[in-house]
Amino acid sequence: MESKFIKKTAAKAIRDRVGLRLFDLGRDKLTVASEKNMTDFTIDIDINADRRYGHFDCSAIVIIKWKKFSKFYEGLVSWYNDAYLESAQPLKIFLGASFSAIEGDFSARSRGAFLVSNEEDLEMFITQCLADLNGKVGQWIARWFTWSSALATMEDNGDLCGAWRNAAYFCLAEQVHGRETACSWVRTIDSTNWPEFLAAQVEYLRSNICRLP
Repeated sequence: MESKFIKKTAAKAIRDRVGLRLFDLGRDKLTVASEKNMTDFTIDIDINADRRYGHFDCSAIVIIKWKKFSKFYEGLVSWYNDAYLESAQPLKIFLGASFSAIEGDFSARSRGAFLVSNEEDLEMFITQCLADLNGKVGQWIARWFTWSSALATMEDNGDLCGAWRNAAYFCLAEQVHGRETACSWVRTIDSTNWPEFLAAQVEYLRSNICRLP
C-alpha cells in the first residue's frame, strides 16, 4: 500500500457513500457543498496518510479557506516583514481541524491517528470517517454555514487558528458585527509580553486597520 492509494481510496469511498448530501460531486477534492451554507467559506476534507514503521498514520482534516481573510493576512504579513525584517509567508487556509480533535472536543484526550496496515484497516478508517461525518464532525462543519454560528464556534474555542488567531477572529467579528465593533474588541487586548508575531498582529490591527491611538 502507498500513501497515494490510501488517500484516493478513502476520498472516493467517502464521496460515494455520502454523496450530494454534503459534497460537490463535480470536484476531485472532498469539497463541502450544501444549500445551507450562507457563507463564502470553502470547506474541504483532506485525507492524510503518513508512513510510520511499516504502517500509515491516517487522519481526516477539515480545511476552511476564506478569500477575505487570505487577502487581509497578506497585507498583515507584508507589513510585519517590513516592520520586523522577517520573512513570514501568506496563508492559504483560515483554519484546519482534524476529525479526531473535533470528535474529542479539542481536548488532550482526543484519539490519535488511525493505524492502517492493510485494506481491512483502511475500510475501518473509512467507516470511522463516515461515522464522524454523520455525528459530531458533521455538526461542527455545519456551524460554519452561517457567519454568526462560525463566530460563535471561534469564541467557543480559543485555540482555533493557532498563531493567526487574532487576525482571523477580527476578520470574522468584522464580518458579523462591522468594523466598529471589531475594533472595540481590539481596543481591549493587552498584548504585553506576548510572542513577537502575536503582539505584531495586535499592533497591525490597532495602527493600520482600526487607527487607534
